[in-house]
Amino acid sequence: MKKKKVLIASITTLSIVLIIWAVILYQVFAIKSKSSYYGSTYDMRAPDFTLTSQDGAKVKLADFKGKAVFIFFGYTHCPDICPVTLANLNNAVNELGDDKNRVQVLFVTVDPERDTQAELKKYVTYFNKDFIGLTGTPDEIKDVADSYHVFYLKEDTGSESGYLMGHTSSVYLINPDGRIVLRYPQSKMDPKEIAKDVKRIL
Repeated sequence: MKKKKVLIASITTLSIVLIIWAVILYQVFAIKSKSSYYGSTYDMRAPDFTLTSQDGAKVKLADFKGKAVFIFFGYTHCPDICPVTLANLNNAVNELGDDKNRVQVLFVTVDPERDTQAELKKYVTYFNKDFIGLTGTPDEIKDVADSYHVFYLKEDTGSESGYLMGHTSSVYLINPDGRIVLRYPQSKMDPKEIAKDVKRIL
């Protein structure tokens, strides 16, 4: 009887130890899996919005439910960051092969004063015919930018080329369930690595 009690106690202790190790290993692998993304991990429900596309249509983020969505705030007169970013996003989408039809890139202007629908259409389709440029009233743009924690500011250069817009340059990746899961700062713009992230969340 005494041996039986010792055996039961030993089995119970061993079971507890195994459970503890299982929990520890799960947490380690979960953290490792999460941090192994190329982009910076982010977790926020993507706020829905309604803006106007380059073709004059009303567009909601909810229209793309079931797809991975890149959202980037910029402007067509941007001298460097915006064109480089859109070129990298085009390359990332092209890396996806057949999966590229499950991805949408949205370019939201922070300069609605100059970025007419015609300007947006000419600009975004230069990089990819399927990219969508979005504009709206200044108040609409501000509301969307604020909901995504995006900063922008008009900067008067005093030159003939006019003003510049300082703005948040990160790209946000929204998963098919409508959550922002990754953020890409300008230091993380490798198209091949971005494409790998997209394949993992699709």
